[in-house]
Amino acid sequence: MRLVSAILILLTSIMTLGAGIALQTVWAGPESIVKSVQLDHTAPAVLIDGETLTAYPGRQTITAVDDQGDPEAGVVLVYGRTTDVLAWVTPARFTAVRHNDETGELYAVPRLGEDSTVPNPLGSDLWLEQYRETDAVRTSLTAHSGITVAIFADGERAAPESIQISWPLDNVSPLSGVLVALGIVAMAIGFVVLGLALTDVRRRRGPRRKISVAPKRRAPRRGPYGSRRGATGSARARRMTRSIATIPLLGIALAGGCVAPDSGQNGADTPGSALDAVEINGEGAAEGEADEDQAGPYPAVTTAQFERIMARVANDVTLADQELDAQLLTPRLAEPSLSHRSSQYRLRSWDEELGQLVGIPAEPIRLLVPQQTDSWPRTVVAVVQDGAEINAPTLAVVLRQQTPRENYQLAYSTLLAPDATLPAVPPADVGSPRLARDSKLVSLSPEETVSLYGDVLRRGPDSRAWLEFDTLTDDLYALVGPDGRQLRRESLGSGLELSAEIVPTDYPIVALATADSGALVFGTLQETEQVRPLEDGATINATPSVRALTDLPSSADGFVARYEMQIVWYVPPIGSEERARVVGYGYLLVDADELEPIEE
Repeated sequence: MRLVSAILILLTSIMTLGAGIALQTVWAGPESIVKSVQLDHTAPAVLIDGETLTAYPGRQTITAVDDQGDPEAGVVLVYGRTTDVLAWVTPARFTAVRHNDETGELYAVPRLGEDSTVPNPLGSDLWLEQYRETDAVRTSLTAHSGITVAIFADGERAAPESIQISWPLDNVSPLSGVLVALGIVAMAIGFVVLGLALTDVRRRRGPRRKISVAPKRRAPRRGPYGSRRGATGSARARRMTRSIATIPLLGIALAGGCVAPDSGQNGADTPGSALDAVEINGEGAAEGEADEDQAGPYPAVTTAQFERIMARVANDVTLADQELDAQLLTPRLAEPSLSHRSSQYRLRSWDEELGQLVGIPAEPIRLLVPQQTDSWPRTVVAVVQDGAEINAPTLAVVLRQQTPRENYQLAYSTLLAPDATLPAVPPADVGSPRLARDSKLVSLSPEETVSLYGDVLRRGPDSRAWLEFDTLTDDLYALVGPDGRQLRRESLGSGLELSAEIVPTDYPIVALATADSGALVFGTLQETEQVRPLEDGATINATPSVRALTDLPSSADGFVARYEMQIVWYVPPIGSEERARVVGYGYLLVDADELEPIEE
């Protein structure tokens, strides 16, 4: 009996295991959902919006093939926020790839535009990631509805015509694992029962005596209804056998009830896409900072995006510094940094000991404050350290992007004071709103901060804004304020006259809100310093820096030197007992000339 039970259990386990494995192999559905579309267009770009990318769950794999037959024809695939991609492509025409929820197929929708070409999309600071191959490009990403993929050739030719999108499909039935587990357990039980049965058989087949006379057989006893006892036992055995035999049939019935999951093609095409408003096997992902759908203003850049931008800026500035070529600065530097660094190149070309060339590091980024916006121009403030050492120079930088197709340019690069304490700022994945020049949301508006601090430098304690600024630990005030100018006069001697004027410049003022409702304000002041000899016929010798800029060793009329100060202030919120304070500055000679003779 045990032997029969063991065999039945083993048969059941084999059938259960077979059903479980079949559900994972031969009975399994397709591994992915694949949708393709063939375009017939002349548009320079193909856009796939987030609604199409998320038509089915799972990671998206996009393949674009250039069918023009040119093996050197480039295929470029980029992705970014939908707002950013549309802003970059506009006003050119493009083809939108959409998904029809009723038929489950992809289709093309042409979008009109004024331009038939776009610039080369490679290297744009707007993209979260970009890929390029010669004749076909394939990449995977995990996009949400706020992400759009754009596909180009080179901007001049029509975009690739063969587009394919695939999504992974979970084709393994949950019951398959259960059946496999039950089959393994049943097989183990079957082997245990089989072992016990074999042991019992061996025990019964022990040594026996020889019997010369055949044993007498007893007639079987009849039951109360005339049935034989042995027959009753045989009936029970048959019923038990039938009961056990139903177990594999039940397993087969359960296995037959499992089907491959539905591909999810239902519903109707939903209007209102953002696009309606206007094998490298790259493993990309819509970065963690952009995991949620963007509604309204959002951070101008993600952390990973800014790291790439800062690396590009630092690389271009380093190359220009090596060549002392201001033309190499123009793609990545804007005013006031452009004129400041260009003037230092002039000084360094005259004498390599002159000029202040503070390196622009790419990392580590200690602080990132992107502007919270969905329009242009855009601003990003960051604090970057020149090395991992705790006492390494630290710069506060401001990068601006004027239009979607322009890259970010370095506007401010200011050394922070070694003991400067910066206020708390909003997280990088939230961003901070930019304050207007005349904003009343802080104790001093950004424009007042620049102009009133200039008045403090000119007049010292006599300034009407003297109590608005903390000057006790202000190194810039000590250098350029009334006491600093008096020391410079004394160093020139009694035969020379020094006069100075400090005024705000026309350069943009940048202010971003801090977490405590204060602001970080970036601005510039210009100091014009004139030095004349007091006696007729006397001459004044030019300093090496002034001589480098004027090409004059001396002058009987005197010299005028123009200095510019890049300054970073922290302005406290309204109602705070704190005063505005300087947290970083740069003081540079940017130009010099000989003074005109004084008319009698």
